[in-house]
Amino acid sequence: MEGVKPWNPLILMIGGVLVLNLGLLARPEDSAAVGILGGPASEEPLGTGDPALFAVPLAAVSSAMTDEDAAGFLLLDETALQAIENPLSGVLGVRDGLMVYKIQEGDTLSKIAAHFGVSTDTLRWTNEGLRSQALQIGQELVVLPVSGVVHRVQEGETPESIAALYGVPSEAVMNINKSFEAGASVIVAGGKPLRGVSYVASKLPDLGSYFMKPVNGWNWGRLHETNAVDIANACSTPILAAAEGLVEEIGSPRSWNDGYGGYVKIKHPVAAEVYTLYAHTSENLVKEGDYVARGDLIAKIGNTGNVHGPTGCHLHFEVRNARNPLAK
Repeated sequence: MEGVKPWNPLILMIGGVLVLNLGLLARPEDSAAVGILGGPASEEPLGTGDPALFAVPLAAVSSAMTDEDAAGFLLLDETALQAIENPLSGVLGVRDGLMVYKIQEGDTLSKIAAHFGVSTDTLRWTNEGLRSQALQIGQELVVLPVSGVVHRVQEGETPESIAALYGVPSEAVMNINKSFEAGASVIVAGGKPLRGVSYVASKLPDLGSYFMKPVNGWNWGRLHETNAVDIANACSTPILAAAEGLVEEIGSPRSWNDGYGGYVKIKHPVAAEVYTLYAHTSENLVKEGDYVARGDLIAKIGNTGNVHGPTGCHLHFEVRNARNPLAK
């Protein structure tokens, strides 16, 4: 007809996109929803503060994605995650490759596990304080992208040897982690906690009385997977060097440092690659390059990093490549 202009193709395209978006928004809630890091979304809301825990725009999630492993879950970059316009409720960000979640009102362990697509055992294994404590609002939990455990890499270990140690295929280690340097934390998909005392005691050399007790306090004597024990005492209690050695590394108490918080790492001359590490410190009193004698004051007990309990004040005393003399 004369005087009627044909439809502009650009207008038609925009209209089609709007119709498509409306159709997607109208999908029923029981469709195949997936939670952050690939975990299935729960059927009921988590907590009472935010009814849409995983309501993050698809474009925002895509911009935060830095890698996708063979198992199909997403590894998020911390800077990109924090830049999301509407961040996940309770998710504080990524620390050293592990996501941290802050417990909200109404949470239970099973609800959190369901939302993130991991087992409740995985949450307990990764957050040791959960074994003896009820959940507390504001408490921070480390959440793995898959069910499994975290392993601290020791000198000489390889992805294959770590997989063999936990009885899982090598792909369960290699497809998830990027760094296998000594001291790094790696995720073992499908793994279960090791029997720390029996494994470590049978594999590592016994140095007898070479190490002294670095601090007074309550020692549970139970080994972590990192060949470490926890000794509880008040914050600011002095920590002493267990033996002479070179201060090789310092971690600031103001940083997460892979869950260690503040720490001091000392290399000892007794044998090759023997170290002690003193973690969760409130203050470090030595610096890298210092040479300390047995019994020297090196730091003070704190509650930095990944700690639990009423105050969290304790020393994580770790021995690498030798038996821990404080294990019972």
